[in-house]
Amino acid sequence: MKITVINGNTRHGSTWHCMDLFRRELEKYEEIQLKEISLPKDMPHHCVGCFSCFYKGEQACPHYEAVHPIITALEEADLIIMTSPVYAFDVSGGLKALLDHLSYMWLSHRPNPAMFQKVALTITTTAGAGLSHTTKTMKQSLSFWGVKKVYTYKKAVAAMKWEDVTPKKKAEIEKAIAGKAKKIYRTVHNRNKIPYPLFGKFMFNIMKGMQKSNNWNPTDRKHWESQGWLEGSKPY
Repeated sequence: MKITVINGNTRHGSTWHCMDLFRRELEKYEEIQLKEISLPKDMPHHCVGCFSCFYKGEQACPHYEAVHPIITALEEADLIIMTSPVYAFDVSGGLKALLDHLSYMWLSHRPNPAMFQKVALTITTTAGAGLSHTTKTMKQSLSFWGVKKVYTYKKAVAAMKWEDVTPKKKAEIEKAIAGKAKKIYRTVHNRNKIPYPLFGKFMFNIMKGMQKSNNWNPTDRKHWESQGWLEGSKPY
């Protein structure tokens, strides 16, 4: 199984250790090829709002050289894992910067066909509050990329460092992750059999209607035309 991990920061704190527990659980079922991306180290740029990706294509992004390898890693993955500790009730700045750069892949613009058969997992931890909003930010981008199935894992660890998490709480985390990893493994290997979510179908059809009358962005329209989506073909 090929796994691409997007780490919202470079620390090996509680969030990273939860991700590593998932990796180890999945390795019990089969060999894992892991590609880790750590932010902002592997993509240190903020989106400048130039709209080049929307109007000229993603290659026109001034940060394309940093973003493109990440897109390739996402395309090659059987499972995408996106992680972030809670930063001010949301994802880290590094992860938000990457999500901004990839917004051209949303269903409303130029969704990547490879995303429609992907399985994803979001992971977030915090010492206190903010889990739900942080999870929502990650899940929203994955869903609007067209990802077929998104799992989530969130945990308030009541500690600033993984070393300070109590043995009782670590045991709870390990048990929960073992169960969810088993479900994820099954989903990855049966993803062609699971139905595409109603949300994705609804949004795809709404955007298809908009693209048929799109006279404001030829780049987006050509993408939909080239995939055959305006003539009835579907990516799911």
